[in-house]
Amino acid sequence: MAGRSASTAVAVLAGVLLAGCTQAEAPRDTGSSSVSSAPVSSAPSSSRASVSPSPTAAATGEPSLGGRCEDLLPVGTVNIALRRTVIGRTAFVLGVAEPDIGRLTYLNCRYGLAAPVKGKPAPAPQVEIGISLYTSPAQANRRVQATIDYYRAHGAVDRAVRVGSAPGTVLTGYGLPTVVAAAGPRTVAVSVTPKLLAGGGTAQLAALAKAALDATASHTLGSAAASPSSTG
Repeated sequence: MAGRSASTAVAVLAGVLLAGCTQAEAPRDTGSSSVSSAPVSSAPSSSRASVSPSPTAAATGEPSLGGRCEDLLPVGTVNIALRRTVIGRTAFVLGVAEPDIGRLTYLNCRYGLAAPVKGKPAPAPQVEIGISLYTSPAQANRRVQATIDYYRAHGAVDRAVRVGSAPGTVLTGYGLPTVVAAAGPRTVAVSVTPKLLAGGGTAQLAALAKAALDATASHTLGSAAASPSSTG
C-alpha cells in the first residue's frame, strides 16, 4: 500500500485496504476508471448519506460497494470519526475489477488535498481510504495479509486492533500511520497524516475504518462473482 511515495503509503487499503488492500505492488489498489474532485466543507456533518446500492449496479447485477465515496463517506463522516476537521479538497476514484487478484470493485477516497499547482507534484491527501470488494472472504484476507507483509518488509511495526467487530492491524513506521482490516469479502485501508492524529492515532484510525465498513455494509457481489477467475 505505498505507491506514489513512502510518505503517502499508497499502493491498497487501498488495499487498502486493500483496501483497500490489494495489489501486490504495495498492495493498495490504484487502478481506476473515473475520478472526481470537489471542494471540501470545513464544517463537520452530523448525518450520514444513504448506503443503499445504486439502482444501476443492482439492475445490471454488477458488484457494488453500495455507492461512491461522496455518498458513503462524506467529509462530515470523516471528521466525526477522526474527531478532527479535515480541510482541503477531495478526490474520489472508482477502481476497475482485477480478476487476477479476485477484486470485483474498489473505491479510493482522498480528503484534505491542497489545490494543485502547475508544474508541481500532485498534492498528497491528509486522509486516504481504500475499500475493495473481493470474490470471497478468503481472498480478502489474503490481500490484507499481503499488505501487512509488505509493510513489515519495509520496517513497519504492526499491532492488532479491533475495527468494529472485525480484527484489524495498525501499521506504523513506514509511510503514514495506516490501519487495514477485512470484513467478509471487503477490505479497508485507512492512512492519515500524523498531524490529525492524537495519542498514536489508533482509536481514530480504527473509528474511520469502521465507518468505511459500516457505510459499505450493503455491498453486493453481483453476478460477476458467480464465476471468478482469481488466483490470489
